[in-house]
Amino acid sequence: FKVETIGDAYMAVANLVKSQPNHTQRIASFALEGIRTANETMVKDDQPELGHVNIRVGFHAGPVVSSVVGNMNPRFCLFGDTVNTSSRMESHSEKNKIHLSDAAEDFPAPGGGVLLLQETMRLVRGRAAVPGPHELNEKSEIHVFCSQALARLNPGDRQLPQVLRVRELCRRGLGVHHAGLLPIVKEVVEMLFCKGLLKVLFSTETFAMGVNAPARTVVFQSIRKFDGVNFRNLLSGEYTQMAGRAGRRGLDNVGMVVINCGDTVPEESELNTLITGKATMLESQFRLRYNMIVNLLRVEDLSVEDMLKRSFMELHAQRAVKDYSQMLTKGEDVLSRIHALATAMKGRPCGCPCGCTFGDPYLEAYYERAVYVERLTAELHAVIMRSSAAKSLLTAGRVVLLKGQHGIVEPALVLRAHVAPAPKTSGLGRGLTSASEPESKSQFYVLALHRGAVEVSSQSVQPETSNELQGMQGRKKGSSSDDMTMVGWKKGGPSSGDGPPAKPLPHYGFVGETSYVIMLVPSTDILSICKTKCKLDAGEVLERMEPAAVSRAVQCLQKVVEESPNGPAAVTMEEMKLDLDAGNSYMERLNVLEEMAQFKCHRCPKLPEQYALVHNQKKLVSRIRDLQYQVSDAAVQQMPEYHLRVQVLKNTGYIDGEKVVQTKGRIMCELNSCDEMVGSEMIFAGVLTDLEPEEAVALLSALVFQEKTENEPSLVPSLVEASKQMKQIATEAALAQMECGLDLSVEEYIKGALNFGLVEVVYEWAKGTPFADICCLTDVPEGSIVRCIVRLDEVCREVKDAARLMGDSALFLKMQNASERIKRDIVFSASLYIAK
Repeated sequence: FKVETIGDAYMAVANLVKSQPNHTQRIASFALEGIRTANETMVKDDQPELGHVNIRVGFHAGPVVSSVVGNMNPRFCLFGDTVNTSSRMESHSEKNKIHLSDAAEDFPAPGGGVLLLQETMRLVRGRAAVPGPHELNEKSEIHVFCSQALARLNPGDRQLPQVLRVRELCRRGLGVHHAGLLPIVKEVVEMLFCKGLLKVLFSTETFAMGVNAPARTVVFQSIRKFDGVNFRNLLSGEYTQMAGRAGRRGLDNVGMVVINCGDTVPEESELNTLITGKATMLESQFRLRYNMIVNLLRVEDLSVEDMLKRSFMELHAQRAVKDYSQMLTKGEDVLSRIHALATAMKGRPCGCPCGCTFGDPYLEAYYERAVYVERLTAELHAVIMRSSAAKSLLTAGRVVLLKGQHGIVEPALVLRAHVAPAPKTSGLGRGLTSASEPESKSQFYVLALHRGAVEVSSQSVQPETSNELQGMQGRKKGSSSDDMTMVGWKKGGPSSGDGPPAKPLPHYGFVGETSYVIMLVPSTDILSICKTKCKLDAGEVLERMEPAAVSRAVQCLQKVVEESPNGPAAVTMEEMKLDLDAGNSYMERLNVLEEMAQFKCHRCPKLPEQYALVHNQKKLVSRIRDLQYQVSDAAVQQMPEYHLRVQVLKNTGYIDGEKVVQTKGRIMCELNSCDEMVGSEMIFAGVLTDLEPEEAVALLSALVFQEKTENEPSLVPSLVEASKQMKQIATEAALAQMECGLDLSVEEYIKGALNFGLVEVVYEWAKGTPFADICCLTDVPEGSIVRCIVRLDEVCREVKDAARLMGDSALFLKMQNASERIKRDIVFSASLYIAK
């Protein structure tokens, strides 16, 4: 080869004497290496702001004439048009780019091949690819950008393994982006990707969430992620946010999204949920902190209650306050009119044969007992319905006590069990609510005596004559369930049909002057199972609704009621085979039902009307009470926690009994970047007093470092002792909060407030140890170390301000010195976004 100078440029001519089989590749590689080497060379090592050397390169091919020229000083020279063209290419090229001539474009490859100019590279037929002008320019641009961006680092930091590794990946068009990267390295990757210079980027979801960088294709390595606690599938919103990066505006008609299944193919249902699922609801992350409470207590114009109401957590509740206020006003107006009407009607007879009057106090007592029975039934229902005794007792003809409208107790006959869900109905057969347990889904067809308004479906049935009834004896006390006396209807015995009811339910009717209803009720409405059982043909009553059969059943049920003034005898706890706890509740319910039967209004025909008035009044009072709570400060979700935290501040001396902030409270106001309770107590305990600046800042790192590490730090004796003091302070702070009722544990509190994983690293950094050396002391990623030290500088400023308030000049100067020690080199390098 021959090298000649052309002005301020060098011309290298190769393949002059000996043929080279890979001549084209060698020339291209030489051009690339020339640009790369120049870009790695600083203009002046002591003035990095001048940047790196930039050169122009030309690539030309053709014939030349060579000869030795001169007698006294002979030299080998080249002549011809090829030389002239090469000199012009150098002068017309652009910096850090390779200019190819037409002749070089058609340069013959070995074996008769021809170099073909493509969009991004130049291919050799039958040979390996040689980068074309577009790719050469991109690689050069990547190299120049990385060199200029990293020039602000000192020479030692430029040789960090992470910096060298990521830089080499970027040269190849690859990038990585995750939280463990150094900030300046992440910014380099982000900017290169946004410029389109990185062809493939491996990143976490943080990149898609926070950086506006679209791509042509998004590839998911998996649809599962670790959320800090366990592995789960991606939420629909997370998938949409990341997949939405596919497709560059103005460049791609369609964005491609690929899910790499590997060995496990996701279920179709999982993919449908992932792609078409609903967006994740926004959840407030507002948290009460002692620092916020103390700061707000110092402000007269804004209370803590107002701040809690204005948080996003209370957004929907506060929007509804206006509606609640209007509803409260209307409710109070209606209640006042009801009270006025009740006062006017009090003492007047209701017109029933029982002699009841409006406003009798026994109605209130009767209502309270009915509500109590309903509550006991809800507690006992699952236990009773799971027992085999109940299943054997609840057969056709069994007398039961049923919860009627508003909770009024009515006697009824069981016709048949029905387990299929039923449509919502009205009246006594009101809407049925399905529950998750099979016992609560069971339903029964019943015939019950009815008091109150009768629906349109009612019909009149002539009562049977008395001689057609064989009579019915109630079960005597102390007799066994096998001795129950039945009422016989036909010689053929009862039928056991399971067909549908003859008419829509609920079906109302009359037998003489007695009103009845046939309906479908949930098992939760059965208050008591009685010992008495009537012999009846359920098919005749339910499926055909024969008037004679219905009349016999109604008269029989009415006779049971007349013969038992205190209510039919109920099945005992022993017969129900209940355990002791359930048995006690069961007997309590029976006792209350017996008490209710002794009230003179128990069988009053007007009871539904008066009971409805009491029920509606109680319901309205309860609703008004709820609305009053909703519009008050007590309805704020975090108000109970606020009162507990205020009590903690009072007990620990941060505020006095009148919520006036004390000196300790003013110190706490300055601490925003760490656990304010532990930080304040540490300052007042003088833990930092006897420590050197590098030791003090290292100890403070325990308040800000939050990541996991498996390495145990090796600490000097002074830091070991100070660490024990901080743990003791955190333990006492946790106990003080637990005494006031806050739900936390000592171990979890200490774990969340203190983490000594980077104390040794920060100590060495504050002493001046290079960043490359401190990275060898821990398994924490470099990016996490930088974030911790940056936050630590903020803590130093806060402690310095607290020292100023306390008048502690020694601590003030110590924190100022500590801050200066950690603010250096790569940790505090300026952001590339700001530098632009």
